[in-house]
Amino acid sequence: MIDVDLKKLRSVALAELAGCSYTPKRWRQRLMSWAGARLEAAPGRGFRFSGVHANLRVGRGSYMNHRVSIEAVAPVVIGRECHLGPEVMILTSHHPIDETGSWTFGAEGREVTIGDKVWIGARAVVLPGAVIEAEVIIAAGAVVAGRCESYGVYGGVPARRLKSFSPAASPAAAV
Repeated sequence: MIDVDLKKLRSVALAELAGCSYTPKRWRQRLMSWAGARLEAAPGRGFRFSGVHANLRVGRGSYMNHRVSIEAVAPVVIGRECHLGPEVMILTSHHPIDETGSWTFGAEGREVTIGDKVWIGARAVVLPGAVIEAEVIIAAGAVVAGRCESYGVYGGVPARRLKSFSPAASPAAAV
């Protein structure tokens, strides 16, 4: 006999349907919301989701390009008017390493917070526990660990502050 967790199966099916290229944008948002996510903006085509739907919160006016992947073992908060480029990956599961260099098999979650008016370039990776403050630009291909402070451009592996700009000169202020 096969032991099937129907709740988990439903969750996976909803995530797959919400990411399907043939699912209309409005339906993608409704499916994820019905599963427990708090979305004020719809995910893009090819959206990949794993974890707990109730852990995902996306603010109004945010845009997720195609094939964005979010793993929400812990909370993922994406602010208002954020733009996530193609194939951006947001991860929350972490495997702690002890003094001997051994890692734990079971994952623990670390929250990811992304402030308002953040632009994340294509194929950037946001690691567990990262905090990206408001009005930040993350370069394509960057790997974000730790904190990115407001009014800056970050890039590289790991991402470092490359440039600062004043709030009045903020790219988001021009929108």
